[in-house]
Amino acid sequence: MALKRFPGFIDAHVHLRDPGATHKEDFHTGSRAAAIGGITQIIDMPNNPTPTISLSRLMEKIQLADEKSLIDISFHYGTNGANTDTFADAFNHPRVAGLKLYCNHTTGEMLIEDLALLEKVFAAWESSKPILLHAEGTQLAAGIALGYLYGRTLHVCHITQAIEVELVRLAKAKGQHISAGVCPHHLYMTEKDREIKKGYATMKPPLGPQSDQNALWAGLIDETIDIVETDHAPHTREEKEIDPPAFGVPGLETVVGLMFKAAHDGRITEDDVVRFLYTNPKRIFGLPDQPDTYVELDPEKEYVVAPPYESKCGWSAYEGMTLYGKPETVVLRGKPIVENGIIPT
Repeated sequence: MALKRFPGFIDAHVHLRDPGATHKEDFHTGSRAAAIGGITQIIDMPNNPTPTISLSRLMEKIQLADEKSLIDISFHYGTNGANTDTFADAFNHPRVAGLKLYCNHTTGEMLIEDLALLEKVFAAWESSKPILLHAEGTQLAAGIALGYLYGRTLHVCHITQAIEVELVRLAKAKGQHISAGVCPHHLYMTEKDREIKKGYATMKPPLGPQSDQNALWAGLIDETIDIVETDHAPHTREEKEIDPPAFGVPGLETVVGLMFKAAHDGRITEDDVVRFLYTNPKRIFGLPDQPDTYVELDPEKEYVVAPPYESKCGWSAYEGMTLYGKPETVVLRGKPIVENGIIPT
């Protein structure tokens, strides 16, 4: 087995459900899922049942994460448009990586569709830290336009459509400060998988046609899309089997294997994996260095996705799929947190 050493990988888009929905996941189980998947830094999203839209809720999250987590966790702040007076304290906090805006329907109660309210938010976020857009179609176009108008740094989350890739490509060509992320499930599944996996392949944004998936891979290769982000969204099996099912799939344990599969298949290179899962997210979100932190794996060693899983939700949309590069050793600041593919007790 030829082990290679890589930096501790980063996932910039994670929902660990703590506090408020810990029956799905919490900082302990979610960080274990990240560690076993080779990820040593994540950024947690704000749309908890009690959303992270105040400094007190942010501090509560930080305390819980520091008590429970095996890895390093930063946070995206949230807004419903009524908390702009807290922005200065939020964007100056060293644990805050960006501001998340929900401009299309998703889990939680922070939806902002009114353009006047959206502009108020852009005007108030006077920071170089990114505004993250959960937006599709015309809402995405509006967000990009406001970013240009106010000179804000933007990150487009979980991009899915060919037209959205082109919007980002055009914005970059104009010199706008914009980046974009894509999720593994949009790279590896299409709307046909929804017919087979039913609720287990239901997410926002939804799976699209093969033509959109082709545009996503092309966007990765030409650097229109900068990072791969899991949008790790664990739900219980019961929540995925009801009608309508909850949106989202877990991804922390499989993203590294999926991207090394892409390298094995010749779609990208191993250097690209590092760029999408370390170099670019670290740069875009200003994440701190992690000295003496690394992952060791064999990029050509195959394995099959199968239980048991570290995520509390206990399932994977990729179950039965052959991936490559299962992490064997994960070291965080000199301390092994994964040894021989397992977390030491």
